[in-house]
Amino acid sequence: MTRIICPDCGHENLAGADECVRCHQSLTQEEAFVPQNELERSVAYDRIGRLDIRDPVCVSPETPVGEVLRRMVAARTGCALVMEASQLVGIFTERDALLRLSLDRAEWENRAVRDFMTSPVETLELEDRLAFAIHRMAVGGYRHIPILSDGQLVGVVSVREVFRHLTRLLEAG
Repeated sequence: MTRIICPDCGHENLAGADECVRCHQSLTQEEAFVPQNELERSVAYDRIGRLDIRDPVCVSPETPVGEVLRRMVAARTGCALVMEASQLVGIFTERDALLRLSLDRAEWENRAVRDFMTSPVETLELEDRLAFAIHRMAVGGYRHIPILSDGQLVGVVSVREVFRHLTRLLEAG
């Protein structure tokens, strides 16, 4: 069966598809994109692996929220990945803390993070293109996305790492 590779995310689609089933980008573009500078080339063709992928703070679903927050602050990160038997089951972010925790610390400090985490979790693959990551973050409103390689967690990327990468390219060019 003939397949067409999405130029944005690299996903194999059935021939004749008008849009990619993974990233929903058009597969019927009449003009090929030609980057005009290093920044455009990087966004269009570089893989997520070019970014500074951070080691995540990982916690179990039973970890008290107060402990999760202390670990996030100590690691200077905006999220913690919730793992159960080596499987990613949720993510707890600074946004979850702002929107889901009350002002009364006694109400939540010792409750399990599973009660406040976001699940299911959107992930990206290490080999996904930077443009796809930016698109996924923008459309989903995500500031942090766990990164997998062959189904295994390798780290987390935040919008901050994307901006740092793009800033380095702008400063160099």
